[in-house]
Amino acid sequence: MVKNYLTMMNKIIDTLINLCRWPIALIILWSLPALVKSYQYFNFAASKFLFLGTGIVFFWVVAFMAGREIRAQIQTIAHELTHTLFAFLTLHFIRRIRLNPDGSGGSMAFSGHGNWLITLAPYFFPLFAALYMLIMPWLLAVTDNYWLIYAIFGYFVAYYWETVLSQVHLEQTDIIKEGYVFSAIIIIGLNLFINGAIFAFTSRLWLGVQQYCYLIWRLNTEHWQWLQNLF
Repeated sequence: MVKNYLTMMNKIIDTLINLCRWPIALIILWSLPALVKSYQYFNFAASKFLFLGTGIVFFWVVAFMAGREIRAQIQTIAHELTHTLFAFLTLHFIRRIRLNPDGSGGSMAFSGHGNWLITLAPYFFPLFAALYMLIMPWLLAVTDNYWLIYAIFGYFVAYYWETVLSQVHLEQTDIIKEGYVFSAIIIIGLNLFINGAIFAFTSRLWLGVQQYCYLIWRLNTEHWQWLQNLF
């Protein structure tokens, strides 16, 4: 009974998400000027960003020393786990997660047809950074070594950047499946938003993310008013 109910629900969810693909893409496309402009509101000279940058630099040093094969395997793990997370969140049964022993990639399987969020999530969602963000406020509350907490966050942010940069290319099967134009809008737009949210979180934790979302809304409103005045 429960399985049948969840199957019915994931079909409904998949249908709704897939129906909204182009409306969401158009909203993101409209928001691109606001997303770009929002970056000028951050004080990147603040000490928190210095600590974040320390973690980012440390990641690149470690990644360089680790070698391409180890980095590729770790990226594959994050890639497949992100597919899995979004499949789970849209109520799909996870059937398997597999990493190829030769390090050439991996795969995962789930029940149902799926949706574009599951397909494209690894190219814009910072899995490990997002999980760390859930516990970071608590860590800051229980330790005085806040520089280390932000540096670790920077490490996970850099991990997300490298994963996206290394896996977004024209031969990527997920991108081909969803189409180049749609995938480009989603990946570029959501990465701009996610990175802005990361910087806002660095500034003021979850309050900063809330304020950042309001900032995007306000900038979009100003953009709309400017367009109305133009015509």
